[in-house]
Amino acid sequence: MKAHALRPVLRATQAAFLAAMMLGAPRAMAQEDAVVQAKNLFNAGAKAYERAQYQAAIQAFEEAYRLSPRPGIRFSIAQAERRQYYVDKQPEHVRKALLLYQAYLAEVPQGGRRSDVVQALAELEPIAARLDAAEAGAVAPPAPEAPAPVKRKTQLMISALAEGAVLWMDGGEMKDLPFIEEVTPGKHRIKVSAPGYFDDEREVVTLEGAVVALDVAMKERPARLEVSTDARADLSIDGRTVGQAPLVQPVEVPSGKHLLTITRDGRKPFSREIELRRGQMLHLDIPLDRTPQRYVAYAFLGTGIAGMVAGGVFAGLALYKQGVAADIHDSAKDTKNLPSSERTRYNDALEQRDRWRQIGAITATSGVIMGGAGVLLYLMDNPSVPAPGRLEPEPKAPSPLPRYSDPSLEVSVVPSVGPGMGGALVVGRF
Repeated sequence: MKAHALRPVLRATQAAFLAAMMLGAPRAMAQEDAVVQAKNLFNAGAKAYERAQYQAAIQAFEEAYRLSPRPGIRFSIAQAERRQYYVDKQPEHVRKALLLYQAYLAEVPQGGRRSDVVQALAELEPIAARLDAAEAGAVAPPAPEAPAPVKRKTQLMISALAEGAVLWMDGGEMKDLPFIEEVTPGKHRIKVSAPGYFDDEREVVTLEGAVVALDVAMKERPARLEVSTDARADLSIDGRTVGQAPLVQPVEVPSGKHLLTITRDGRKPFSREIELRRGQMLHLDIPLDRTPQRYVAYAFLGTGIAGMVAGGVFAGLALYKQGVAADIHDSAKDTKNLPSSERTRYNDALEQRDRWRQIGAITATSGVIMGGAGVLLYLMDNPSVPAPGRLEPEPKAPSPLPRYSDPSLEVSVVPSVGPGMGGALVVGRF
């Protein structure tokens, strides 16, 4: 009875659990999409920062902060605001940077970028004081009309890790990546190309006043390997058989280091490490040498065949002498008396028949043994694959530029303008 009473409770619990899972899954997916989009926006902003496009960087960082509000992104916005002040000398950039730095100190009580923030505040606070004093001492002008709200630009930021990647947009001229420009709202057709990668074509939709960041993950073109070697030789790459020579068409192989192995019975195996670049076409001419065992097998087979042929010849001589002795014996039946000379010929023929028969049997038997040994050596001639050698390395393709982000969900831009500092350094930890 107790078991029957518990069944409705168990069913209700299971239904509630499934409902919670179904409701929670879309929310988790949406949060994950927001984080990915924030990463792309931050990467685009960091690249704009490197190219001294600080206003575009501010817009990208603000969009990233809206999707994933974290102290590190707030710090990045402050850095870009500070840099933008030195470009256009607008006081609001100083004031906004000060507020952002102070909010960062409040959020990050220790560690992080506090030392950089303190140094930046020491730089900006005197500037802000001078700006406030200048505004306070100026003759108050007539009250101006309320300024029109600043219209946010529609920005498109496209990047790719592939070295040498270029962009065509809406059939226009070729442009290098990263691409960071103001565009008209609406649909745009883009094509990204890079040596060693498949072209990536897609449609991008931009909204009025929004920043669209796109990090194009391009698909590598495989290398193509063509090998000329002995017929019926088996070819393997990284332990996986790819075909038997002659190959109908080149083998497609991912770029990088691979172990090429070529084997055939009776041939010395070939094993080398090769390095292939993206989209490379590599032709290798690799003839295989016979093994010493194969030469020995051929020698035994030849000797065995010769022995059996010689045994057959000796058997023929024995039959011939048998025929001579039979003729002499038949002629003696008529005369019933065999002369001594014929008797001697008869005995010699029998003696030579026995000798040739014995020699033939020994020779033929030796030939069979030698031939059998040759067959065994031939069939067992399957040499093992040696340790891999190494081909001369070809020039490596340039390694792709490092991303501005890794999976640790924190971002920062190290200041490069300030007391005792110079240059530009962008560090991303998203």
